[in-house]
Amino acid sequence: MRFSEVFLRLGSTLVAWMVLFTHVVWLAALGRIGCGPDGDELHLVLLWFVPFAVGFSFLLHMTRPFPEIDRMLRWLGVPWAGLAAAGIYGNWWSTIAVYSSGHGICADADFVPWHMIWGPVQLIGLAVVGLMVLRVWRHVSANE
Repeated sequence: MRFSEVFLRLGSTLVAWMVLFTHVVWLAALGRIGCGPDGDELHLVLLWFVPFAVGFSFLLHMTRPFPEIDRMLRWLGVPWAGLAAAGIYGNWWSTIAVYSSGHGICADADFVPWHMIWGPVQLIGLAVVGLMVLRVWRHVSANE
């Protein structure tokens, strides 16, 4: 295998992990940050970030031809899972607030239709990415 292919596979997988961590860190921190002066802008950014995170999650399997590297990189799924759990917790409370009160995500923001889909889209995105991370673990465990 040529060096360029090894470098491409390793680089793609590492970039995928960075994108996944970026998504769950912002999602986990969103509960503590709140809305601030920009209103629901950060929520909207995270809504648009879900397709990128799901797309990049399919690149986690690029290192499969290298079992040693694949075994090392699978451990990145452990902190990701912890951050995803924190993100799901914050997402749950935001979703409950929107659906129970009928108000917007932020208390002072007007209700817009995308507020209703924000929580379910985040949960579905995290579920798909979680399945891809779990698939990395299962593949590596089966080869050991």
